[in-house]
Amino acid sequence: MTAVSEEVGNMMNSGGSGEGTSKALRVFGGQLKLFRELAELSREELGTKLGYAPHTIKAYELAQRIPDPATVERADELLGARGVLRAAIPLLEEAQYPTFFRDVAKLERKCMRRCSYETLVVPGLLQTKDYARAVIESHVPIHSDDEVERLVSGRLERQVLLTREDRPPVHFVVEQCALERPIGGRKVHREQMVRVLERLRLRNVSVQVMPTNVEEHPCIDGGMVLLEMPDPRTLGYLEGHARSQVVSDRKKVAELVDRYAMMRTQALSTGESIQFIEKLAG
Repeated sequence: MTAVSEEVGNMMNSGGSGEGTSKALRVFGGQLKLFRELAELSREELGTKLGYAPHTIKAYELAQRIPDPATVERADELLGARGVLRAAIPLLEEAQYPTFFRDVAKLERKCMRRCSYETLVVPGLLQTKDYARAVIESHVPIHSDDEVERLVSGRLERQVLLTREDRPPVHFVVEQCALERPIGGRKVHREQMVRVLERLRLRNVSVQVMPTNVEEHPCIDGGMVLLEMPDPRTLGYLEGHARSQVVSDRKKVAELVDRYAMMRTQALSTGESIQFIEKLAG
């Protein structure tokens, strides 16, 4: 037991590499299976106690899906794992996201307001499962099937930000071409546009479309995210080519805030943006 706890702990402190994360998930899955068998429970029996189908338990044991922290806590208690399974929770949470995105994912969960500018695709917080899978599967080099499922799951899990109890304001400026690009095919694209419209019914969510014909663009450098934290302070996040940068310097953040404010004046109004998306949805 002690050796297993130490091994999981070492995985969690290995620097967050993709290889370390994958190995740690396999360790967790193997330990879940071990404790289940020691408790003389079938996958169906454990699934019944946890509220899941047997195939979900199998996916956890094969490191194909990532259980949420509450499920890990219940499994640890039910199987008498004495904290061994619980020790993996921090890494399991991180494994849902690409390595370069993990820091901002943690900050995002605590933010009081989120504003973003998206240049290439529909923002992840608004994506359907099929659209998210199409985006992730287009990555080069390609992800394994297990990696695709983990990343899709993580992207959908982030969307709780839109509906959590305190309902922080979330605003998007999205390039017209990002909304028009039929990623995943026409059917997936249309369903994605319908999903955006559904999300816009939430009072804390708003979208503005940046027309392609805008001649002077204040943020030609690429996408950004602005997070208002409870400190209070505002942080910026810049991303490109699988690299990311969290910006905390006040002067640089102020520049990003100014750029974003200017974009909002150049973009379509929220009403005009809804009409544009409705046309794309057919």
